[in-house]
Amino acid sequence: MVDNENLGFSFEMADDFDRPDILAKAAAEVDALQGFLGAGDSGETPEGEKFRGFAEDSAKFAVLPDVYRITDKDFLTRDLEVPVPFKQLTEKYDFYWLYFPISLFPRRDWFFNLLEVRVEFNPGDENPHMRPRAYQILPNNKFQTLLEARDSLEIHIDENFQFSADTGDLVAQMLANQGPMQAGVDAEAVAEAGIVAGPFVYTVKRAKIRHTPTGMEEVFWRLDGAEFFQEDDLKLIVIAQVPKSAGNMTIEAQMQAYRRFDYLGSDIQSVVRQLPKLYKNYITAGMPLRVTAKWDDVTRNA
Repeated sequence: MVDNENLGFSFEMADDFDRPDILAKAAAEVDALQGFLGAGDSGETPEGEKFRGFAEDSAKFAVLPDVYRITDKDFLTRDLEVPVPFKQLTEKYDFYWLYFPISLFPRRDWFFNLLEVRVEFNPGDENPHMRPRAYQILPNNKFQTLLEARDSLEIHIDENFQFSADTGDLVAQMLANQGPMQAGVDAEAVAEAGIVAGPFVYTVKRAKIRHTPTGMEEVFWRLDGAEFFQEDDLKLIVIAQVPKSAGNMTIEAQMQAYRRFDYLGSDIQSVVRQLPKLYKNYITAGMPLRVTAKWDDVTRNA
């Protein structure tokens, strides 16, 4: 759903939060609780080893987001009418297609169950009215009903300069391995293929999607209830509305990836509930892994 209240991270961590250290200390506590059941010479137990292994989790944003400036050409080259709202808005604003690639590396043979991502435009700007805003975003829960039936949609920009979706011919082609253009491609490919106007195929895991409204200076997504693996290509896309006199655009991004506590098994859950509060709270919250990124002057070469 689109939230009227601000969405935030399910678990707040200080900037100096040391996840590997917390997991190592939690594992030692588990070893101490389970040791009487038969720890090896090292004192380490299979239960404790599981938490040490979760320290292998990693994730990252791409070095740079893909950025492409949207112009009349993106519609005209596809023999489409330039949307009237676009014509009107471009008198004062520029529009940029932003794609934020992320990579997930959960511990081998595991997966994440919950992803939360925030991207913020020109944070701390002394002129708030000059800050870029999110005009359109993907994934978007207005397509949730369609996504419950299938995880691939045909997306286009309609006459109101809004993302619209259908389960049309491109999806059928993709399923038949005919290889239509995907949404998550670099800016050069976006320009050459003209997929900003669409139609293009967009895929996303069948997760429950929550996000902040469009028109804000930041976007927050929560994708819950799916299993996110290393090979997944999650496509986070924003069409940014940027005042023409705004100058440089800086973007700060944060991501937290979690795994559900109840996936650990009832035997380990019972041990975790006996741990000191610091470790118990962190583990039951899903052992979130936090990743941050900052990009300056992202529209310079768009």
